[in-house]
Amino acid sequence: MVPLDELDDDHKRSSIRRWILVSLGALALAAAGLALFRPAVGEGEAGRRAPSFELPYLDREGTLSSEELEGKPVVINLWASWCGPCREETPALEAMWKKYKDRVTIVGVNVRDHKDRALAFADEFGITYPLVIDEDRSLQEALDSYGLPETFFIDHNWRFLGVVRGDGGSPAGGGGNVYLGGISADELETNIEALIAAAERSG
Repeated sequence: MVPLDELDDDHKRSSIRRWILVSLGALALAAAGLALFRPAVGEGEAGRRAPSFELPYLDREGTLSSEELEGKPVVINLWASWCGPCREETPALEAMWKKYKDRVTIVGVNVRDHKDRALAFADEFGITYPLVIDEDRSLQEALDSYGLPETFFIDHNWRFLGVVRGDGGSPAGGGGNVYLGGISADELETNIEALIAAAERSG
């Protein structure tokens, strides 16, 4: 028979082990959460001037610069052919381009990719909005982007209206945390309408 005081000691040790395991599990979940969440452009960044760039076109000769885009609202979408959520959101981007191209420019910025695979992706989805390559990731770094896809909304004065980093993204110009992933058609259109409204108000 095991003495009662030894049973108490075993029970205490078992309780301590359970507490440690639960605490470690909670810390692991918190760390994972920090990796998945990131603030969207909000109070501190909405209204900040977007970075300048000049990048080569993916599918033709020549370059596209931010100077050419100023004066009209712009949606910048960072993508790659290997990115699953990019495949999900591309049809919405193309649909919004066809609907709003007279008032908003959509630019797809290809990063961390092989050119031939990127071209095959563009052909598969019938992309007609401008596509450029960020070979040295200079624009991606200037945008403080770390995951794909990411979609940035820039007003006619070349200032951030907002950014959506994936499903459940924040309203244009709003703050908060959002998941990385593809932007939905509704989120995309809501932010594009906000860009147009801002341009019309300054009109």
